[in-house]
Amino acid sequence: MAELNIKNLVKSYGSYTVLAFDKWELKDGLYWIKGGNGTGKTTLFKVIAGQTPFDGEVSINGISLRKRPSLYRSLLSFAEAEPQYPSFITGTELLDFYCKVRKTTRKSTDELIEQFKMGDSMNNKISSYSSGMLKKLSLICAFTGNIEFYLLDEPLITIDAASAQVLYECIKNRRQEGATFMISTHQEMERTAIEVDGTFEINQHKLSAC
Repeated sequence: MAELNIKNLVKSYGSYTVLAFDKWELKDGLYWIKGGNGTGKTTLFKVIAGQTPFDGEVSINGISLRKRPSLYRSLLSFAEAEPQYPSFITGTELLDFYCKVRKTTRKSTDELIEQFKMGDSMNNKISSYSSGMLKKLSLICAFTGNIEFYLLDEPLITIDAASAQVLYECIKNRRQEGATFMISTHQEMERTAIEVDGTFEINQHKLSAC
């Protein structure tokens, strides 16, 4: 189980403030962050993932992103809305890197590769991948290893219906193992496929329940 704690968060781009709230806590569960493009969902996820500078404090299970960045980052997995990887490496090489960093074996990822129907593409250069293939590769990497906190930014875009069902099963299985999820999407999720513990949206730079 993982709990997220954010305090005194401010994120601005020049004079434009995207996020500003005093306190936000997320307990163990699966949470949906709603909102259209430009509302700040991706910015929020990048702040939590430690990929963009911000003012304030962010911690998972009491481990501070600022004070213990390496340990903090080892607790979470971030799948970006529009993943970008070096074009000259293969999907296999990227996945091998994830396995090494997360101290797991490729055997544990073989089922994911088969389920997402990526077996014929993993040894190809990423430069040859379509947007849908890139998305599926990013999800395979995201679910590699034993992770406590998942950030999935627009995970449903560019993937087909069959892959969406595979994603739902991955989420359900990890939830049963105790992982916490934050999922941002402007698309409707199948409420019968996964159980959502709370829904939030960003209004006037702040997160509010809806």
